[in-house]
Amino acid sequence: MFMTIRPLRTADFEAALAIWNRSAAFDQMTPELFEEKVLDDPDYDPNLILLAEQENRPAGFIMGVKRRASAEGLGYVKLLAVDPSVRRRGIGKQLLQTLEQKLRAAGAQALRVFESNPNYLTPGIDPRYTETVVFFERQGYERFSDTSNLEADLVTRSFDTKAEEEKLRHDGIDIRRAMMADGDDVMALLQRLWPAWIPEVERALSNYPITLHLAWHQQKVVAFSAYDGNNLNTGWFGPMGTDPDYRGKNLGGVLLRRCLADIKAQGHRRAIIPWVGPYGFYLHYAGAKITRVFWRYRKKL
Repeated sequence: MFMTIRPLRTADFEAALAIWNRSAAFDQMTPELFEEKVLDDPDYDPNLILLAEQENRPAGFIMGVKRRASAEGLGYVKLLAVDPSVRRRGIGKQLLQTLEQKLRAAGAQALRVFESNPNYLTPGIDPRYTETVVFFERQGYERFSDTSNLEADLVTRSFDTKAEEEKLRHDGIDIRRAMMADGDDVMALLQRLWPAWIPEVERALSNYPITLHLAWHQQKVVAFSAYDGNNLNTGWFGPMGTDPDYRGKNLGGVLLRRCLADIKAQGHRRAIIPWVGPYGFYLHYAGAKITRVFWRYRKKL
């Protein structure tokens, strides 16, 4: 069948989302979340989101981003879906090859799959999408790492931190929700230790109510914990961090549980803790357990 590839326009969003939801059983998106992944991406480029049509009917789409903040020349295949009814016809391959050419022209030297931090849906490929794993490997992508998402059950646990906060207050450390006026102090900590998290924390600061909690000592921010900085209204936790000079004081545990209490108050039954390294920390303070595994893929251009 004759196929064309063209830029995906906002008028195509409904059709593209329908294709996605027919293709991604474990990662369903609402219209609002789809727009966040596309239009709200800080590096959104309408030339890097493409729609494949067969006989004037949408058959699949792909989205890429080139991170301007990346010193490594990284580009990302952020989203890719082909309608299940028209698979095995070369649609995904042509979409991917077209996007790779565009990203190469934009200066990308290497590509990664789906993990387009700070605005991403998943931190890699869930291997339960076995067809997706096989597809990318056949296109020359290599698996180089694994990561996991945890989930915390919010229904059966209490996240009260009043006693611990009182103890910290006696030690000169105050815990509170951030205010807009705190922006410069928060950014100073992030710029020094975790610059890659600045966009997500900026998003948390822009939410209403603000979805960021802070620990203060001697008029400076020494730890933070955020939620709804990505994948808004899905129970998405993070990022969080504690200045190395202040670790071992239970700041992270208190700030984590403050955020989880907020997520519970939103009506969520679970919180998603993505792209996690210290599993033991989240198990101890939130009873969180690994629920999803992701394989990370890359390719040099």
